[in-house]
Amino acid sequence: MKYFWPVSNSLTALYEAAVVGLAAALMHKWAALDSDDFGRLLSAISILGFHTLALLVTGRQLASDKLIKCVVLFWHSGLWLFCWTLFAGVLTLPFYYTALAPLGGQILIIGWLMLVVSAWQKDIK
Repeated sequence: MKYFWPVSNSLTALYEAAVVGLAAALMHKWAALDSDDFGRLLSAISILGFHTLALLVTGRQLASDKLIKCVVLFWHSGLWLFCWTLFAGVLTLPFYYTALAPLGGQILIIGWLMLVVSAWQKDIK
């Protein structure tokens, strides 16, 4: 657990670098994509960018809470499953399994619901 937050924050920084790079690539190549692929990439970039900000704020504000660490693990797992599946499908990358995107989305939702529980848990203590 000594390296939990440095690893999490490093991954988060890499996610944001990917958001910037993918958004730039999308703007240059959007004409070559059909509307479904464009929508998938835009959705994945948006989800990744939003969760990057949530991960940064959470890591800085609530770093000592064990439940928050679980939330962060769920977010990282969900982002990998959801975003990678969308990127891999559109860009023909390896390890493309369509069933992973819905699973990743569900894991992200569970992470957000765990954050709700943690807010109430802190008030009770």
